[in-house]
Amino acid sequence: MGENLSDENIQKNSFSQQPVAPIKEMGLEEIIQLSNKIGLEYVEKRKEAERLELLRTSIRAKIMNRIELTSDKIPEARLKRLAEADQEYINLLEKIVSARAETEKLRIRYESYKSLFDARRTMISYKKIELKTL
Repeated sequence: MGENLSDENIQKNSFSQQPVAPIKEMGLEEIIQLSNKIGLEYVEKRKEAERLELLRTSIRAKIMNRIELTSDKIPEARLKRLAEADQEYINLLEKIVSARAETEKLRIRYESYKSLFDARRTMISYKKIELKTL
């Protein structure tokens, strides 16, 4: 199971995908496409973060079993502490934190593009009303 948690197997998110056109020049369709793309990236990254979170207790139990096999009888509380101090468990926690941070960044980008879309749509509506009143 530790093999599944290697850096190669954890999907990395690329934040280098910037809009082709400057944001000020983007039309509503471009904003929709970009927010959809970022939204889908957000869903995938969130899924990965949740998967890692669900694996947390299984990994800790696996480490506890490994420690228990190599030692004499150890109280459950001490066994849990030893497992939580194990490097494999610490690496998992770091991956969880990293995945959560990337998820949050994507959520913020997604919300920003949604807000931009709403603002741009409102501006277009106001301009249409202005043209009708002239």
